[in-house]
Amino acid sequence: MKKAALAISIIVLALLFSARWATMAVNAPHEDSIQTARNTSLANGLSVEDMVHKSDLIAIGNCVGTKSVWVGRSLVTLATVSVGETIKGTEQNEITVALPGGIDANRDVPIAMNYAGAPRMTPGEDVLLFLRAGGPVSGTYSIAGLSQGKFSIVKDEDGRQMVTRDLTKMMLRSNNGVHRGSNNMTSLSSLKAEIKAHLRQQ
Repeated sequence: MKKAALAISIIVLALLFSARWATMAVNAPHEDSIQTARNTSLANGLSVEDMVHKSDLIAIGNCVGTKSVWVGRSLVTLATVSVGETIKGTEQNEITVALPGGIDANRDVPIAMNYAGAPRMTPGEDVLLFLRAGGPVSGTYSIAGLSQGKFSIVKDEDGRQMVTRDLTKMMLRSNNGVHRGSNNMTSLSSLKAEIKAHLRQQ
């Protein structure tokens, strides 16, 4: 009984240590953002036009797999995306996108690192991405504006393709002050039309 209690205590201490380590990670996402609380982050609010200008690649594709790797003392999730359409940048069949945070399950006590406002991708998910070259791992991309530059593609009840993104864990800073992000949805076709309109103006 004492051994079981000791083992539980060790696991709890290890989890507390890993959570504390995650908050001190040297390669935490910067992108003009800071951690404001355990579940929120502060970032410069970006319009679609801002993200078009900031992006080296804008692509539509499907996440075909993810894996976590260590970069220094930080965990990063590498998402492999099969590209179906390139709106801006050089056409590629497949890209790797680096997402802040991840989990190392190959330990006696798994370690997880999570960052508020960081985008997530899951295998099988269809996405529209605003990407910047030069991710933390050679040959990878990072998402512009943290979760602001990642849209999930879903279908509505009428079968139309829609894009959605959840920014509720972000506080966005603009000329009008700071406000909490929202969870919104719009049609994929209208977002593509807006992106292409901004590209024509460049």
